Amino acid sequence: MTTPSRRQHLTLEPLDLRFNNQGGLHPVSPGYLTAPAASLLTPNSGVFPQSPWAASPSSAVDGSSYFPSSPSSRLPPQSAKSPLSPGFSKLLRQARSFTNLGSKRSRRPAVELASRLPPEIWLKVFMHIPLFLLPPVTLACRSFYSLAQPMLFSTISTHPRVAARANAATQKYHKSVFQRVQFFFSPRICPSIVECSISPPSPEEHGDITDNLIDVIFESLPKLPNLKVLGCRYVRLTPKRLDVLQRLQLTSLSLEMCFGDMMDFADAPSVALQEVTFKYSDAAMGREPNPCLLFLSPNHLEQLHATTTSILVTLANSSPFRKLRTLEIPVECVTSTDLFPALSRCPAVQHLSIHVDSVPYPRPPFEGLPDGVLPCLKTYRGPHSLAATFLRGRSPREVDVSLPCHPSRLEASLAGVERSLQSLSFRLDGVELPSSLLGAIHKYFPVLKSLAVKEPALSSSDIQNALRSVPAHRMLEEVTLRIQGRDKFNLWIPPDESAADAVSSFRKTLPALLVAYPQLKIIKLLHGAEGAVVKWCRSTLDGNFIQVSA
Repeated sequence: MTTPSRRQHLTLEPLDLRFNNQGGLHPVSPGYLTAPAASLLTPNSGVFPQSPWAASPSSAVDGSSYFPSSPSSRLPPQSAKSPLSPGFSKLLRQARSFTNLGSKRSRRPAVELASRLPPEIWLKVFMHIPLFLLPPVTLACRSFYSLAQPMLFSTISTHPRVAARANAATQKYHKSVFQRVQFFFSPRICPSIVECSISPPSPEEHGDITDNLIDVIFESLPKLPNLKVLGCRYVRLTPKRLDVLQRLQLTSLSLEMCFGDMMDFADAPSVALQEVTFKYSDAAMGREPNPCLLFLSPNHLEQLHATTTSILVTLANSSPFRKLRTLEIPVECVTSTDLFPALSRCPAVQHLSIHVDSVPYPRPPFEGLPDGVLPCLKTYRGPHSLAATFLRGRSPREVDVSLPCHPSRLEASLAGVERSLQSLSFRLDGVELPSSLLGAIHKYFPVLKSLAVKEPALSSSDIQNALRSVPAHRMLEEVTLRIQGRDKFNLWIPPDESAADAVSSFRKTLPALLVAYPQLKIIKLLHGAEGAVVKWCRSTLDGNFIQVSA
């Protein structure tokens, strides 16, 4: 086996693949592949889909019919061994002898068609490979090494997870963290890092070894030339670390329970970030300095996610955020007197999300937003009871109900939403989907194009019964339902069996779905405890549905 040298992996060259008319494939210099890489490109490996030129699996075991044994061997491509039985091969030869086109004399000589695949295509292929399968790809050749190796380290975490807090205080754990940091910030790895997470298992205590180690990590962050996303959890924001954060060219920053002395940076300019996430509790924010102001730049911020009501004070006392498109705030903000002043500083917000940690949640003392507040709002995500409150007087396009709700209460809440809605997603309490709710949705939203019922899990008969008595909706193009497997009392079903249940349910419910939704183009069926999806798309040629994902 020929392994790439340290210098070879720095060369980024397109692969030259040659296909012969017998189904064989072999790359030639400069982007050669060694024999063990053949197992990565077999039809059953999942890297490539089945194609007309794919050879049989039996011929790809040792790679002899695909690849030369080494870069220096310039052997002609060998034909793949036929997987057919000798008897069938004999019949095939006899059939060819009866036609001029199939005779050996009239057959064209073995010619090669050269196709140089640029690195961009291989990058798209590698993006569909699970991360744990990428290491073997890096061993295939120097080109694959250069392309796939950065993907392995694009997202890193400086602190390994531990089972218990006591284990995090051991000398062995601190040594492990130090070794990880040394490796990630080495000259060969640091250019690959795009996203970094600094998350010690417990809050820092001043003067301990964790504090010194995190100082080393922050001092090394400027060595990452491609770092764009940074997440910090339980990290003290010392002046030295804040100075580093101001000098980094980040686009996204996430802070979770990170506090510090902000007095030295009270008059400092805001960090130019496009996306900011604050994960703080109101109880903790009450006794610590507010770090929000330093990281909210009115001229750059596009997405803001916060779980603390103190964000309202920061927004209300800032200049207008004219680029802010996505805003997430906790549900406790609806009772704050700073809500309207803060929202008035966000005139361009199109996507509003109301974060709910616990039930019951507070109700707003108002029936709708004042004129001029969130005039561009198009998307709402949150409790169903607040949808009409925030969307009244607007022209919404999408509503995503985040909490499970009773069908009758959901129906009452949707009655107050404007008729321009195009996408609706919700989860229901109970075990059935009432026909009355579907009928109300069809009536309330005549231009609805997408409907997703993520809960409960429905059997084929449940879906048919729910659709039988509702009027047809002739604008809906996409529907998503969760199906119930045959063994509904089993807490876990193997993924293959669960996917088979989804396919069976699709065949049984398709006629009823087409009667209720004649313009249906996409069907998604959720199945299994992991929420896997099987998707079908309607062909524009014959109108049949084709399964595009399993």
